[in-house]
Amino acid sequence: MATENYGRLRLLFVDDVPHTRLMLREMLRKTDWSDVEFADSAAAAFKQIKANLPDLVFTDWQMPGESGLDLIRAIRERPDSPDRLLPVILLTANGDAEHVLGARKAGATDFLVKPISMNRIVERVINAVTNPRPFIVSPTYKGPDWRRAGQPGDAKDRSQELPAGSIVLPPDGLLLAKVRGDPAEIREARQRRAEGIAIVSAAFATVPSAVGA
Repeated sequence: MATENYGRLRLLFVDDVPHTRLMLREMLRKTDWSDVEFADSAAAAFKQIKANLPDLVFTDWQMPGESGLDLIRAIRERPDSPDRLLPVILLTANGDAEHVLGARKAGATDFLVKPISMNRIVERVINAVTNPRPFIVSPTYKGPDWRRAGQPGDAKDRSQELPAGSIVLPPDGLLLAKVRGDPAEIREARQRRAEGIAIVSAAFATVPSAVGA
């Protein structure tokens, strides 16, 4: 059986502050993550995503020009996005309900309230791997399913909250397959991811997008 190793995941960190990028480099240097890239803007990050697709993105919210929310929307909606299902964790200095809701509406996979620590980064990576969410495409939303299961009425009532024609894709397990390192499992998960991307791309032909190329 393959040994689980989170260091197999390729990470991308996006932050416009040089000191923050340097701090992250120093923290990550002491971990098993060797395949880590950094970008200083949303535009640069999107170019890197197209050139060398990461497994997981951490992006700052407030940046000059395009924000972290803009980057998430580009990943989710731009026709030239290589993976609209790519997990994205939003870094924010404000964890109040309004900001959390804004992150969710933009299609964030998760969020991390500053200050950043290695332990909290690890927590978010583990959560993305072990608790992946289904992905929704609807006329009003494109991103992870933030509806909470297990609450009274959720099983039936919440499923009917989605507009007609909405698509809900189950998790493909790609991150977990890569962490486990089993080649056959990775191939199967990549196939599921490719099929999911194709379904989402086809849906965008009929579902309006707010982001252009």
